[in-house]
Amino acid sequence: MTLLAASKTRSAEALLQIINSGVAHFGENYVQEASKKIEKIKVLAPEKKVHWHLIGALQTNKTKSAVGRFETIQSVDRIELAAALDARAKEAGLVQNILLQIKLGDEPTKGGVLATEAPLLIEKILGLKNIRLEGVMSLPPIEAEAEGSRKYFAQLRELRLKWAGLVSPESGSFTHLSMGTTHDFEVAIEEGATMVRVGTAIFGSREISGLQ
Repeated sequence: MTLLAASKTRSAEALLQIINSGVAHFGENYVQEASKKIEKIKVLAPEKKVHWHLIGALQTNKTKSAVGRFETIQSVDRIELAAALDARAKEAGLVQNILLQIKLGDEPTKGGVLATEAPLLIEKILGLKNIRLEGVMSLPPIEAEAEGSRKYFAQLRELRLKWAGLVSPESGSFTHLSMGTTHDFEVAIEEGATMVRVGTAIFGSREISGLQ
């Protein structure tokens, strides 16, 4: 299981403290903000191996800056975005890891492909040669109690198992379940999460964290 430090709005110096404590995976929401921190961390800790994940929504016109900079882009939810990433990855001579973001719940502000539409999207993505489909991610509604999230996590786990047979080893592993936050990561782990995205429990509240 991979601990992903959700580091949106956190300074490079704050990240460096966490890196020095042994955390190696970070989830960022915005390409421009992350790019500055990635370059600064390279200077501050050149000897450290840091893995960067994009967990926020990505516009197709930002794919050039995202490809290769992030080890995994976790927020792919439409073929237009997947195709743009594939084209940019081909130009860069690499294969970009992605996760498919699944929409669970009916919150209009959250992205993701509906579960009913995901098999067709998976089929289309598998026709692209420069991206690897490594699993699924979701940002389900936040429940008042952590236990309330279990139904969403169980649903995502079952969907991954259901769709796994669509993906060949050449196209991706489709093993990852990225789900759970500070609020409910323990429940997510119980339901099979391979990645949990934890921010406040690592950095403290944003109101008191040093920002840059």
